[in-house]
Amino acid sequence: MDTLVLHVHASSNNTILSLTDANGRVIVNASGGTVGFKKAQRAGFEPAYQATVHIANAVREKAIPVNKVELRLKGFGAGRDAVFKAVHSVTNWAVCRVVDTTPVPFNGCRPKKARRL
Repeated sequence: MDTLVLHVHASSNNTILSLTDANGRVIVNASGGTVGFKKAQRAGFEPAYQATVHIANAVREKAIPVNKVELRLKGFGAGRDAVFKAVHSVTNWAVCRVVDTTPVPFNGCRPKKARRL
């Protein structure tokens, strides 16, 4: 496999990571909850870092050759920076592209009526 894609969904409650191939088939996935954090602790920097380490160890155990990785970040949680730092420090994967896939509405739904007291 030449280029794998690491999808990062960083919400305010959890950080979910999925390592897929170029076609989108999931190879390994992890989240803040699967590495042992519960409730509100899943949203921080450390759970995202630990989930990235978990994915790196799982790839190493499965003997999957990883040359280049594309990071796809989605959301504005604290796990965005943690995953990027963990990929650089824990693994020797070459990050070829970083893409932000956070959905941005172009004048989407109508906002709620203003509350009057």
